[in-house]
Amino acid sequence: MAKLLKKDGKTYIELPESLVGKNIKAIKLADEIFVVASDEAIKRLLERQMYYVLQKRVQRALVSTEKKTGKTIAKAPGMTKEYAILETEEQARAFSRQHAADFKSGKLLGVKGFDGKYYVVRLDAYNSALARIEDVIREGGATVQEIAEKTGLDPKLVRAVVEIAREDGLIYEMPGGKYAYAG
Repeated sequence: MAKLLKKDGKTYIELPESLVGKNIKAIKLADEIFVVASDEAIKRLLERQMYYVLQKRVQRALVSTEKKTGKTIAKAPGMTKEYAILETEEQARAFSRQHAADFKSGKLLGVKGFDGKYYVVRLDAYNSALARIEDVIREGGATVQEIAEKTGLDPKLVRAVVEIAREDGLIYEMPGGKYAYAG
């Protein structure tokens, strides 16, 4: 980390050892805010900035194309209060980017099912629903529809929770589309 030093009314920057002997540049970001770094670090910073600018331009181009052609552009469907089921990889990627912080923090769980759909469930909804589902499937298993009827849960939520729990090894699928508790 660089240190600012004041001496005889002038401000000096003390550079860390990692920057000594390298070609150093400073970029003014705002009034009294500068970035002091090596050429390589400045280059990476500028590349990220260009990526951000290009991404914004592409988004604006997509919106204007939509207005001109009248065709809608595929967007990731929103999440219900508890879950989302995404039909395509494109939707899953858009949704993942939109909710990256929630996935990273563990607030959202997701998996690609064997049917090719992408299932996402909020952690609290997953835990709550899984406890109810386990009670139903402990005794010989049940289909998604049977689980939904016995628990009163939305069948789509049941499907999403079952897919994630199956990926985690908590539930397994039996012949006939029934699911059983693995624990």
